[in-house]
Amino acid sequence: MPLISIQHIEKSFGTHTVLKDINLTVNKGEVISLIGPSGSGKSTILRCLSRLEIIDNGEILVDGETMVKTEQGQAVYAAKDTLQRISGKMGMVFQQFNLFPHLTVMDNLTYAPRIVKGIPEAQAIDNAEKLLKKVGLLDKQNMYPSRLSGGQQQRVAIARALAMEPLIMLFDEPTSALDPELTGDVLRTIRSLAEEHMTMLIVTHEMAFAREVSDAVVFMSDGVIVEQDEPEKIFTNPQHQRTRSFLQSML
Repeated sequence: MPLISIQHIEKSFGTHTVLKDINLTVNKGEVISLIGPSGSGKSTILRCLSRLEIIDNGEILVDGETMVKTEQGQAVYAAKDTLQRISGKMGMVFQQFNLFPHLTVMDNLTYAPRIVKGIPEAQAIDNAEKLLKKVGLLDKQNMYPSRLSGGQQQRVAIARALAMEPLIMLFDEPTSALDPELTGDVLRTIRSLAEEHMTMLIVTHEMAFAREVSDAVVFMSDGVIVEQDEPEKIFTNPQHQRTRSFLQSML
């Protein structure tokens, strides 16, 4: 059973359709990268999964539970408690870091586990220390986000998402707001998650990274999935001219 099943979803903003009959499956332990030009709908898929956007049509299942389905031509979402349970299975990391500026790094990591999940403070701190060690920032635990570099803030954001123990991690261009020299540590952090078989759906413009860590690469353009295949096949022998043109512009 796939952890994420997206079936025939559509999404429009006014008269502009940004997702057109999207079908996508993510199995447990898989890393799927979404690539394509700006405005192709990649980030909108993640925003629909995290319910930052409401779909117009289609069906989304997460870990076998229905988030939303279409009945009589209208998208109908599950009950509130079901949606909360589903949301708890996914962690999302944005382009911007979205850390709480008035909280220390440690408090950023322990706030939601304590308040949302009811985890005792001592356990939340212990978990946070392990995650900060994993991302190489244990020595920054008492600092405020403003004292950290962009790359460090993004690694804290990844650790904060992991602190909720999600089954699935969603990454929306996690390095796009960083200077090139700061992207390496963030990519290494995501790469280590891939090595641990964390299920991930990644929107990225880092082509070499997508080729290295992904089990499958999905190329999108103009709101549709143009092509989906193993990384080597996508990057060495794309089947569609639109894919070839995009990769030639990026590589």
